[in-house]
Amino acid sequence: MFWLEGRVVAALAGPDDARTGGAITDFVETTLAAMPQHLRFGVALESLGLGVMTRVRYGGDPDDEQIRNAIESWERFPIGLVQLYPRLFASLVLFAQQELAEA
Repeated sequence: MFWLEGRVVAALAGPDDARTGGAITDFVETTLAAMPQHLRFGVALESLGLGVMTRVRYGGDPDDEQIRNAIESWERFPIGLVQLYPRLFASLVLFAQQELAEA
């Protein structure tokens, strides 16, 4: 999992990930690894590009609140692929939270 992907998952999962011992992060990481290579390649490129933009915008290592602000700005971005990035991770985190709640 790339730096930004881990930070986005941590920001979206919040205290649930700590409560589950990192199971949400593990679930998302496993799901990303299981993606077909052509899809994973696109997500990886977007992670690298948005990661550079985020580090430049917030300087160095942004905190969770700044990551949440970045996610909100990506949701309003005029390019559809950028809008889908936070939607992908929000869906994976939500699915993990629901699956882990039943376990």
